[in-house]
Amino acid sequence: MPRYLSLCVAAVIVAVAAPMGTAAAVQLGTGRITNVTSVSGGCVSGPTGSTVQFWDVQPGNTYTITISNVTECANGGTDATLNVRVNSSVSGNTDLVATLVAPGTYTFNYTVPADGACTFPIFYCTTPRMTSSGFQARRNDGGAFQSHLRASTFGPGCTNPQPIGTCEITAVTPRTWGQVKTIYR
Repeated sequence: MPRYLSLCVAAVIVAVAAPMGTAAAVQLGTGRITNVTSVSGGCVSGPTGSTVQFWDVQPGNTYTITISNVTECANGGTDATLNVRVNSSVSGNTDLVATLVAPGTYTFNYTVPADGACTFPIFYCTTPRMTSSGFQARRNDGGAFQSHLRASTFGPGCTNPQPIGTCEITAVTPRTWGQVKTIYR
């Protein structure tokens, strides 16, 4: 087996072999990104996308992000605060603390870096400085895909959002070990 293929198979095995209940980076939580609003006057559009869902935002601006339906941690979504992380392969990850606004619903502010590009996946139930911790926040409709912020430029009146950067997003489809074995035979 070629080296690159064996590394890919090993990565798949690690992702599939993660015990249930652990917060592997590809594990979706029950929490949903249900609202993104600008605090600083920046444009926002969305959500869009048939698989991974995108909320288009302007770099350099601050947004309030709402995560609803949190049940896996924070005492079933009743604790006063919740650790969250916004990931970026371009500008680095940001650990934040969200505040309870109703049972299972938390809000936090995030400033998109001025040099922001591509997308920003959102995780919750995280441990600060541990990039593999937490659950990925899912679509606002509860669909089985992630929800991301996406750095974009906008036309006049916050119209016509255009993503910044050429970043590929591949939706992760959950598979059983038996399904994975049939793919790599």
